[in-house]
Amino acid sequence: MIKKGLLSLALLLPLFGSASERTGDHEITWAANISPPFHIVTGPFAQQGVCDAFVNALIDAMPESEHKIEYLPQMRIGMLWEQEKNLCYPCMIHRQEEQSLIEYSDPTYAYPSHGIITRPELVGELTSKYGNPVDLKAMLSDQSYRFGQPVGRLYGKLQPILDEHLIGTSKHTDLSGETANTSMMSMILGSRLDFTIDYPMLKRFYEETEGRALAFIPIAQLAGEEIIGAVACTRNSWGADTIERINQIIPAVQNNPKFQQAQQTWLQPE
Repeated sequence: MIKKGLLSLALLLPLFGSASERTGDHEITWAANISPPFHIVTGPFAQQGVCDAFVNALIDAMPESEHKIEYLPQMRIGMLWEQEKNLCYPCMIHRQEEQSLIEYSDPTYAYPSHGIITRPELVGELTSKYGNPVDLKAMLSDQSYRFGQPVGRLYGKLQPILDEHLIGTSKHTDLSGETANTSMMSMILGSRLDFTIDYPMLKRFYEETEGRALAFIPIAQLAGEEIIGAVACTRNSWGADTIERINQIIPAVQNNPKFQQAQQTWLQPE
């Protein structure tokens, strides 16, 4: 197992060189962040997150490369990409359009899209008012329910609806820290919040670790959609070479038994 650690930016910078500074064998620094069940660093499921298994499968399939794993906040990963430091983020959402800072691999795996996570006793009320799947715009227009989210969390095509009807109102609460998701789920069950929006795997992780049941309701605006994952690496000559190497071994990674087991544990649809 690769040794993993939390390092300050000052300590990290010497690890990341531009393409022109690299010499010797091919090296990859995998940027991870503490976001269970993508990456899990503590508790009974430590190192068993879906991205933990995915990175380990990538490492197993690329023995010719030297690998490091570093835990970094999302904002710091973006800063390092802006500086053209050589690193890859393994569990990025795949985009069709070209990006200025990163190169995408071919698609790697799919997982269910966002939905409403709430307490079981609210399901009947919400679906009777707004349908099943829930019409999120109609629900948020009422401003009747308290919403919580981790600081900085964004929701793709749902974000304009949230910005218009919810963000900045008295019904919106930001939570910070490494335990934000767990705290938020507990606040929903304790009736201090009414719902959040996230992947069904977050609900599953909370239930597995806390032993308390939540409910998941699909959102009409995302009906039938899946999230497609990809590896993202720095957009430079090193990144282009690394993505080419990764694309060659994606089939082997997809067939890795431990990665397949992690997908079955966390990514099965509700």
